Amino acid sequence: MQNKVKLLMIGPTEVGKSTLANFLSEAGEVGGGGGYRPTRGCRILEFEIPTVTVNGMTTKVEVELWDVSGDMRYEGCWPGIQRGSNGVVLVYNPGREDQARVLERLYNQFVEQPGLRDSQCVIFCHCKPGMKGKGAKLSGPLAQVPVVDTQLEEDEGSVRRDFNNFVASVLSHMSAVVEMQENSILM
Repeated sequence: MQNKVKLLMIGPTEVGKSTLANFLSEAGEVGGGGGYRPTRGCRILEFEIPTVTVNGMTTKVEVELWDVSGDMRYEGCWPGIQRGSNGVVLVYNPGREDQARVLERLYNQFVEQPGLRDSQCVIFCHCKPGMKGKGAKLSGPLAQVPVVDTQLEEDEGSVRRDFNNFVASVLSHMSAVVEMQENSILM
């Protein structure tokens, strides 16, 4: 069994979305060499996860990870970017309190409006090198979304494991939707 998912990685500017995307896809430099370079619009990274367990079955997954700029001037592109997405990874920097408001807006745009479920969403509280601590407790609609603390410098293995678990959750949801559709046809 082979599966394909389209995931969006979104969040405010300068939180480490591209660094995380590069790490997860093994596509390019992960370190901070060369300073900050903002993503223009969106980057699409394609890669495979060789083994993910979904509903008790092990499968290979093709991932299409869309690294979406946090710059609001690209907001006009969002409807095209989110079309056909199966899941959303929200990323924020726990050291900046102003980001909860931005995350709520992005959650509304990319999760609530297209009708995705919380099982199709995860929040990565991303600590950049040199940062310590855990993410703040989020409120409102974000309080129901799983939050994962990520720090590549200290625990890259758990970042990959947590991402793979999220992919499994998205695939499980997709499988349940297909089964429900098939059952409704049979009735």
